[in-house]
Amino acid sequence: MGDIVGSAGTNFCNFFGDEEDAYILGLWCADSYWWSSSIGLSNTDVELIRRFRNFLRKFFPNNRIKFSRNHLFVNSRPLLREFVAAKNNLKKLRKSKIVQAYFSGRFDGDGSIANDLKSDCRIVYSRRSEAETDKNLLRKIGIHKTSIYRYRSAKTFCLYVSRYEVRKFLKAILPYSLKLQKLVPAPRRDLVLR
Repeated sequence: MGDIVGSAGTNFCNFFGDEEDAYILGLWCADSYWWSSSIGLSNTDVELIRRFRNFLRKFFPNNRIKFSRNHLFVNSRPLLREFVAAKNNLKKLRKSKIVQAYFSGRFDGDGSIANDLKSDCRIVYSRRSEAETDKNLLRKIGIHKTSIYRYRSAKTFCLYVSRYEVRKFLKAILPYSLKLQKLVPAPRRDLVLR
């Protein structure tokens, strides 16, 4: 299996049609851990590492998947090309469920919210263009009240979801987001669809 997967012309992922693949894309875009011919995830959250490892196991045997100090990666130029191509074409994310899954990955990788689950909902980016792309993608799931703020000293950009639309955003990503499911251990009345 490991010798055949990754040959020229192989498509590993269905980022624009499969919810789990879209989540993995969002998680990787938040991290963007890659170099030369390797792709992976760098994270301190063991559950996120495990989820990414399970994704890689669909295509590679365990001996091809490397893990070292919160870094999980595999050497595969074809897989790296697929991820980079998808990241450069995020506008192709069209279906609501796919966009929701993608944002769940982004939020799990680089998002945060205040303990009240109502304020300070944001996702961090290293480039403004990525934040702008995601701001436009949020419109596809009905989130319009957003803003981008630049933190000069940290050299980052934050995409904020307005407190008036946080509930809608959280409802959209809750089914896919490991981080949000940890924050909401039991069903919350304010997150239940009515």
